[in-house]
Amino acid sequence: FYDFLFMGYMASSGCERQLTSLINAILVENDENLVSELEIVDNKSLPANIMGKKSCILDLRSVALDGRIINIEVQRQNEKFFKRRNQLYISREFSNSADEGKFRFLKEHIQINILGFKFCENEKISRKFNIIDKTDIKCEYSQCIKIINISLVPFRKIKKIDFNNHLHRWLVFLDKNSTIEMVEMVMSKDEAIKLAHEKVKELLKNEKFLHKMNIESQRELKYESEMAYAEDKGIKKGKKKGIEQGELNIAKKLIEAGMSIEEIAKTTGLSIAKLEKL
Repeated sequence: FYDFLFMGYMASSGCERQLTSLINAILVENDENLVSELEIVDNKSLPANIMGKKSCILDLRSVALDGRIINIEVQRQNEKFFKRRNQLYISREFSNSADEGKFRFLKEHIQINILGFKFCENEKISRKFNIIDKTDIKCEYSQCIKIINISLVPFRKIKKIDFNNHLHRWLVFLDKNSTIEMVEMVMSKDEAIKLAHEKVKELLKNEKFLHKMNIESQRELKYESEMAYAEDKGIKKGKKKGIEQGELNIAKKLIEAGMSIEEIAKTTGLSIAKLEKL
């Protein structure tokens, strides 16, 4: 629920300073130019017909003063097509920003994913993905599309958190596992985080906002429940089909051995109609 609350807050007008602080904490760790000023664009939805039955939400979209488009998504759990969906998000955004005949002015797009699950082996807290030549990592094909993953899994394994590190401070604030003492420590060191904390406290008193966020959270849980049910049903159906196929294979061999269909039906439990089709 907290990620819905936090991203809903960050997407609201008046939170530019806090969002700039979070984005810069991530950009500096990935050798990217910092943002001096940005404009927050409200939560942007991708229609259901793009991704199937689920209407996908791009949690937060912002435009920097230098023209860069920076998107942030919080992803709590892994899903089968996360990578593909992520690529779809940024490619759609990139495509929509292109004016015909003006390829020189294509805007740079950065997709930031804050992940609550392990994304790949040798996971790092911060990992940037560019389109590059794998035979020579100094050769970049494009500077326009970048994906940055921020993972809480390796962060939670750190024995001693560096409270002087800008990104570490924000991850302490974002991580539900952080203690009150840890959050108080980062607030004492970072004014933007302190402001974000105070704003979240205000939102917790706003019944209308909480109701909206709760609906979004319930919608997500409902979708996850439906997908889990469908997967479980598919597994059971597959097992049943596999067992029946095994019985048919045995029956076929018994027919080849000369046993009568009636006897095979009694032995296997298969219907005579199915056996006659073999």
